[in-house]
Amino acid sequence: MRFKAIALLCLSGVLHAHGVSLEGLVGAASPRGESSYRANWSVHALYRFDQMVLFGPGVGYEAIPGRPAGLVDGKLQVRLPLGRQVLPYLAFESGAGLRPHLEDSYFFWRGGAGADLKLGDRSSLLAEAGWAAYHRCYGRLGLLLDF
Repeated sequence: MRFKAIALLCLSGVLHAHGVSLEGLVGAASPRGESSYRANWSVHALYRFDQMVLFGPGVGYEAIPGRPAGLVDGKLQVRLPLGRQVLPYLAFESGAGLRPHLEDSYFFWRGGAGADLKLGDRSSLLAEAGWAAYHRCYGRLGLLLDF
């Protein structure tokens, strides 16, 4: 019950803050050369430094074979000035994969590129692909909401 109250308080703070975007992504990752895809998802509260640079904390889940874990990480996303409706971007995430026994937790990173398809003034569809820790490639789709 305490966790729900804290989560609602944080969410309400994000929704009422100016210059903050909420990003949610779902996807799959697989070790290079294999076809054993594992699900992943993440949610980030990104602060807009300006129109092209976003950064902030996030949480998620990563199903690494033999080591599934909840993620706590930070993300940096840089949009490239190469379009109007579709903006390409570069993204980098790093953080910790937390396991039930903390000694089994690990450092995690992910880096890639994507496309930001503007739906309106405050919303975008995202498609992202790249490399992640443990020699894996990933692909994700998501939604970005600007507040």
